[in-house]
Amino acid sequence: MKNIDELITHFNFTQTRKSKKYLNLFFNKKSFDLKHTLYVQEKLKMFVENFQLLETFQVNENKVSYIQKFLDENNANQYTLLSSIRYLEYYRETNNNISLFIEFFYRFGLLLRNFQKTDLQLDYCKEIDNTISFINSLSVNEYYGKILDFNQRKALLTKLEKETKDKNNRFVSFWDFFYMFDVYSSISKGIRVHDLKFPDFNTENKFTVIDFYHLDLKKSVKNNLEVKNQNTVVFTGANMSGKSTAMKSLSTIVLLAHLGIAVPSAHCNIPFYESIFLHFSVNDNLKEGYSLFAQEIINLKKVLLELKSKTCFAVFDEIFSGTNINDASKITVKTIAGLSKFEKSMFIFSTHLNGIEANLTKYNNIKVSHLECFLEQRELKFTYQLKEGWSKLEVGNVLFEQYGLNELLEG
Repeated sequence: MKNIDELITHFNFTQTRKSKKYLNLFFNKKSFDLKHTLYVQEKLKMFVENFQLLETFQVNENKVSYIQKFLDENNANQYTLLSSIRYLEYYRETNNNISLFIEFFYRFGLLLRNFQKTDLQLDYCKEIDNTISFINSLSVNEYYGKILDFNQRKALLTKLEKETKDKNNRFVSFWDFFYMFDVYSSISKGIRVHDLKFPDFNTENKFTVIDFYHLDLKKSVKNNLEVKNQNTVVFTGANMSGKSTAMKSLSTIVLLAHLGIAVPSAHCNIPFYESIFLHFSVNDNLKEGYSLFAQEIINLKKVLLELKSKTCFAVFDEIFSGTNINDASKITVKTIAGLSKFEKSMFIFSTHLNGIEANLTKYNNIKVSHLECFLEQRELKFTYQLKEGWSKLEVGNVLFEQYGLNELLEG
């Protein structure tokens, strides 16, 4: 999905740049496993339930960097009473870093101790408990809020140096945990801000999404899509009617659901797919020397190869727009009919090729829908409501007249 960055912005409340990288990796999964998805979903539900607590935890990017640099460069042997005299700046900086370290780890440990856990997330709760135990081992609870003398600071530096040089350096796993904790906190805030609902998955091959909408639109028109005993949906309709918006809304819902995240709809119950392909605004690939049509062929082939061993959800917006209308009509029918045979997968297409309607009506597992558009006193009206059936309205001549192109062309 090329506009994945746009989707991530709705969930990016991360507090460090490293967390943002972890968030990007989280969203850029290529394949999906139901067990893992449900695991993440339950984890995010737990974070949402702790939302008020998480709102109180603020992290300073620079302080985290100072602490990590301090841990990497820490050398307890250099911290002596002599250095406090000869290297006063180093001595003061080390003392300041010790204070930052204690403050950060104490506050994060306090957050984890107050975090309300659930029995549905025993593995992650164990990670939390292990992290609390590690923080407790660092003496931060003992030293927090106190003015430390030289011997106490020296003892802490020695302990930290020993930990960082140990082959099982627990700081490595701690930072991984911390950044992912920030990621889950960030996503949970996105869920709360956008009032999203967690989806359900079914094995009956029923695709039901009620009152779905587009996250980027403040006043998005809500729609329903219910597909039973079918696995292919073809969207038709005029330009500007909202086909691409509706398809992107559904694609976002499917992707978020499979990532374990709540979705922009009142109710969502869909099958689980192992791979997701979202082809919007396909362009030629100059780097590889592929034309637009060649790129469309390559995209379709990747889906077909994946279908040999996995269930897929695939979206093709205006497929085969890179070739002439006769070619496009023939191969579009062949593609839609062929893909519809993979009953446990789901395919969504949009097309302007009205001439292929008769060729698709004989297939029972293909559902045709359109975004409502009609003429009223020679003015185009768009309701952006999803309706069943093929759109018959052709708006080219209407738009020519509205924009005065006929007069300009006739001279």
